[in-house]
Amino acid sequence: MDNWNFLGSRWWKFDFHIHTPKSNDYGRGDESFKNTTPDVWLEKAMRKELDCVVVTDHNSGAWIDVLKNKYQELSQNKLDWFRELTIFPGVEITVADSSNRVHLLAIFDPSCDSQTVTSVLGGCGINAGFGDDENTSTNTGFVETVNKIAVARGIAIPAHIDGRKGLLEGITALTPELIKSLQSISAAEFCDLHKFDNADAELKKQVDGLAKLAGSDAHKPDDIGKHSSWLKMSRPSIEGLRLALLDHEFCVKNQAENPNCVPDVYLVKLTIQFMRHCGRIPGQPLTLQLHPHFNVLIGGRGTGKSTILEAIRIAARREDELKPFPKLEAELIKFLRGQTGMEKERGVMLDTTEIMLGLSRNSINYRLRWRFDAQQTVLEQDTTTGWQAVETGNLKERFPLSIYSQKQINELALNPKGLLEVIDRSLEVNRTEWQNRWETEKSTFLQLKGQQRELRRQLATEEPLRARLRDVEHDLNVYEEQGHGEILKTYQKRQQQKNSLPSNHIFDGLTSKLHELAESAQLSDFPEHLFDDEDQTKTEMQAIHDWTAQELNQVSTVLLQLVEKLAEIKTQREQKNQASLWFHSLQKSEVDYASLPPDSSQYGKWVQQRNSWQQELQRLASVRKDIDTIDNQLNKSLQKLIQLRTELLEKRRTFLDKVIGSNEFVRMELVQFGDTSCVEEDYRSLLTLQERVFTNSIYEHESKQGLLWELCQWETLNKPEAELAQLIAAVKNKTIEIAKGLDTGNHGAFNNRLKQLWENQPNVFEQLETWYPEDLLRVKYAREPASGRFVDLEKGSAGQKAAAILAFLLSHGSDPLIIDQPEDDLDNALIYDLIVKQIHLNKSKRQLIIVTHNPNIAVNGDAELVHVLKFENGQMQVEQQGGLEELPIRAAICRIMEGGNVAFEKRYQRIRPEQTHVI
Repeated sequence: MDNWNFLGSRWWKFDFHIHTPKSNDYGRGDESFKNTTPDVWLEKAMRKELDCVVVTDHNSGAWIDVLKNKYQELSQNKLDWFRELTIFPGVEITVADSSNRVHLLAIFDPSCDSQTVTSVLGGCGINAGFGDDENTSTNTGFVETVNKIAVARGIAIPAHIDGRKGLLEGITALTPELIKSLQSISAAEFCDLHKFDNADAELKKQVDGLAKLAGSDAHKPDDIGKHSSWLKMSRPSIEGLRLALLDHEFCVKNQAENPNCVPDVYLVKLTIQFMRHCGRIPGQPLTLQLHPHFNVLIGGRGTGKSTILEAIRIAARREDELKPFPKLEAELIKFLRGQTGMEKERGVMLDTTEIMLGLSRNSINYRLRWRFDAQQTVLEQDTTTGWQAVETGNLKERFPLSIYSQKQINELALNPKGLLEVIDRSLEVNRTEWQNRWETEKSTFLQLKGQQRELRRQLATEEPLRARLRDVEHDLNVYEEQGHGEILKTYQKRQQQKNSLPSNHIFDGLTSKLHELAESAQLSDFPEHLFDDEDQTKTEMQAIHDWTAQELNQVSTVLLQLVEKLAEIKTQREQKNQASLWFHSLQKSEVDYASLPPDSSQYGKWVQQRNSWQQELQRLASVRKDIDTIDNQLNKSLQKLIQLRTELLEKRRTFLDKVIGSNEFVRMELVQFGDTSCVEEDYRSLLTLQERVFTNSIYEHESKQGLLWELCQWETLNKPEAELAQLIAAVKNKTIEIAKGLDTGNHGAFNNRLKQLWENQPNVFEQLETWYPEDLLRVKYAREPASGRFVDLEKGSAGQKAAAILAFLLSHGSDPLIIDQPEDDLDNALIYDLIVKQIHLNKSKRQLIIVTHNPNIAVNGDAELVHVLKFENGQMQVEQQGGLEELPIRAAICRIMEGGNVAFEKRYQRIRPEQTHVI
């Protein structure tokens, strides 16, 4: 991967076994290949995208310097196929091992030359016959030859160990001599990587302890790179190769695809300047280059490792994630601004402090720039014209990032409820998207409740209205019996008919709606600016757009024609009504009624009242139907809310099954609506009831009474989980019944308070109807993982609790994960079994940044990049950064984490088991 430009370790593509024309059998019988030139040889290796090649002629190193010189020449005048290539000097030695001749590869540092190879060959008794593998061999045995290679600081690797002239050719069982040979090496080249998968147990054990490498054994240019392996190191060197082979489980891959890949989102660089103890020298900010995979921050106490974590938290605007932990939030504020009062303490920030966090998201580079004086983060994007400010958007969604200090982990261990937020941030659960749907449905429910409340208010006038109607109808009957009965009856009848017949408003409403439809039947303009003139699809898509617009215009025309038709119907209806016998009868009844004596005016008022009240009752009948409709909608909406909560529960459970599964350290279970720790707080908040009032009516723990008692104590009372929904419903129903005056609580003052709320703020009870407690997360851990038995987390020690939480945090996600000192409270067995194993499982798919004092995490976790911090001259500084195979990094790890070489050796000598045999 030519564009890999990160500090620390990366994967390098190796071909461990390549010959040149200096091998007598080069070309495998085709003499024309003897004329292969160094530039052709190098071109073939480069076109196969190899990073490292090992030149391994038979008993000769003659072409090593030739190839190196040609490479230097090519690098000065790079052709289009040129790529960087590291040439490892090597040789394929024919070892006279007992009665057999075994081929053994010797590999040396790229800084070595042909003379190094010639010297080793001479030490093994080969001073002539260079290039010949048939008649030339060592006078040293296999183990002795391996030792001579090691003395020259080289690495011995048996060639094609399972093939012709291989150390294990035809071997099905081990001899003592073979065991010594295998124990003298750390790697071997295999023709078949699975050759010994079903071999004798002891043979398989010995083979599995070796790094399995692939080499092409190329005797022709086209065979170069035919077989290769990937090895991880910072830069190609013999020391890096040696360490990779020793840690072959994690540092050697035999695959075709390039393992140098990066996560979708990762941190690139952290820059801090003008902080009180960091980056205060102008032009010399503290800069931390980050690797996209596993970063380790080490340093003595007080070197500022935790400051790095908090700086990232601040720049990424993740301070609010500490809100569930008030003590930690207060500590962060103190860290930023200091402490005022009698014991004043300055924070680390100055007015000019700036933190800049570089990130990569889907191969686009961004940076977050935070200044203390502005108290805000600016997002900038790397463009062809430089860094440009862009819309920040939702930083948490755009740049997912998980940060956990050791204190956060401890808080989560004490109260696992906070883990729900971690679960909900996952893509699988996506609480933000779910929350939007929940709020939308809740808003629908509350709107319907408001409509229902208004309609019921209107319907409350129905019974008084019916009573008044009965009275006026009685008065009318009495008056009619006094005379003029027929005229009055006819008049009443026609007026009732007139009032009950549909009015012309229906035509006006339809006309308005048709006009709106006609106006909306228009297509927006074709987005021509999004189609280039060279885009072959433009003409086709514009034609489809124009055809659609024309068809919609026709629809609009038809709708306007319907408007004209409605006007015509309205006019004809009026004309037919006026020409009807009924209309003439209506007019006659009105003329006859007008001719009645003056004392009939009261009768007219009664008729008007009756007609008006009858119309109002008809409207209220419609209101009753509307209420029935809204009641059905409310039931459906409430069911949707419950379904949404169930959906959230299932998403959480699915996520936990996927992440925790059969984890040997931790188990997690969810109980719907089971977390009652905040029930009283929620209840009081919804009903606007202050703390410590009406305790006997709401919740009194000591006296075991109150509306919420049974719900809050459901676990203590051994209530089945399935009854939780009923307990919640009982609380809601009881509260509303008290508010309506249909039931009584434990105290009159509480009853009165709810009644006042019902009269003045009925909407709070509607909010109560949509409320449900949070799901309960139960965390269990294994005291002895091998036993498979799990107990409640609250019964564990501090270390066991932290282990359970870490097992979860390290088990999921693809976003960058930053943890401060996860080893605190853990013994070394848990550190290796839990943290180190999870690091290896995670770091290929996500970025890890871990602050630690434990060498197991850095070394056994195989950190790609180690950052060594120091505190000097009152300033936090980066002493050095590099991969594990770099000597200064290993020395720093030993010095800082082990107390130095002498302390490490003494401790090792005191605790290591006695050796039972000597190799």
